[in-house]
Amino acid sequence: MAALKVVNRGVDTLVVNVYHTDETGLSRQKRELEETLHAQLEEYKRAAQAVGEAVATSFVFNGLVMLMQPNGALHGQFPWMLKTKDITLYISTGSWNGIGAVRFNSDFLWSSEGLVNAVIQVQEFVNAFFADDMSLQVSAVDLCADIAGWEGIGKLNKIRDFVSRSRKRSLYAVPDWSYDAELGEHAYGLQETGFVFSRGGPVSLSIYDKSREIKKSNKSWFLDLWRAYGWDEQDGDVWRVELRYKREALHELQQEVEGQEVFHGIEDVYVLMDKFALLWAYGIGQVGGGADGLLDGWIRCVVPSTDKTRSRWPTHPAWSVVQAAFTDSDERPADFGKVVRKRHRDHNIDRMVEAIVGYASSLAAHLGGEYGKSTVDLSLVLHWLAQAGPEYLERVERDFGQEVQRKRVLFQVRDL
Repeated sequence: MAALKVVNRGVDTLVVNVYHTDETGLSRQKRELEETLHAQLEEYKRAAQAVGEAVATSFVFNGLVMLMQPNGALHGQFPWMLKTKDITLYISTGSWNGIGAVRFNSDFLWSSEGLVNAVIQVQEFVNAFFADDMSLQVSAVDLCADIAGWEGIGKLNKIRDFVSRSRKRSLYAVPDWSYDAELGEHAYGLQETGFVFSRGGPVSLSIYDKSREIKKSNKSWFLDLWRAYGWDEQDGDVWRVELRYKREALHELQQEVEGQEVFHGIEDVYVLMDKFALLWAYGIGQVGGGADGLLDGWIRCVVPSTDKTRSRWPTHPAWSVVQAAFTDSDERPADFGKVVRKRHRDHNIDRMVEAIVGYASSLAAHLGGEYGKSTVDLSLVLHWLAQAGPEYLERVERDFGQEVQRKRVLFQVRDL
């Protein structure tokens, strides 16, 4: 277990509900969407539906133009949906209590200098968008820890080696949600790569091979983040432990000290940022158990023993490392946002170069003559394209520079 270590921890997903507030800034107020904004959103949506794809709007978040989608969300509850690489904004008519919701995209969260900076950006944006001081209520949050050096994790018995509890334990109280051992599994081909507990429930847990996943998801910048926390290739694969809370669970969570309630429920997103360690302990358990000496946590990885009461089985040494993940802050390395953007840009450029070279060789094959010889090089084909390309653009009445600008908006491209 000496090689086992946490190489990253933080928030991977965050969804907040957006409400109007009264003059105190506390109460959530039901208010219909302002007529001018309603008409503007409808105009953009009709344009998107007419072309069958997202269209650019006049709204900008974090330097990126927001794109109106041709469809809404949640079966009409949110008729309008605006997206950038950083966030998705869902907007309702205001006929229910909330006027909207915001999903913080994973890349945006990890590239921000802490969650508070990401939240402040969204707060300022929705205040301006709805022309009011808005309240942000936590709807869903995923906390995760990336663990390196966990040998044998793939050989754990998912039924025998994990114990779930849903009763109050000392300082921490877990609502009485039953855990029925519903289990999902991740697999890549015939190789098992992870598993899920209580999928779709108010609290759920996923454990999966993050190293394998990033190879498929174009998130190689995670390697840079792990290295900043002391990981290198000799530490082997990294597994992610991801704890998910939905609104139902967040609303009922409570903390007590000697029988006195300290708080009940996590509503405000700014309160959430002070409760990461608490939420992690609710789900994963505390190192050494609670103040009463009893082992706690909604779910634990255990070492089987002869004790007939499984809840008394000792915590697996690796799980103790997982339990301690949020004792440190989740601050990002300086300028890590630039690292993420550069990784994305380099990946996309590589893909475009690959595609261009592939099309150029196909073009040369069809042109034949001097272009079809084994001695032809790429520059000759590109020279031909430099002459034929403008003729094509003139024929279809398109301007190359304008096409570049249009695609920078659609592809959500930022300059480094």
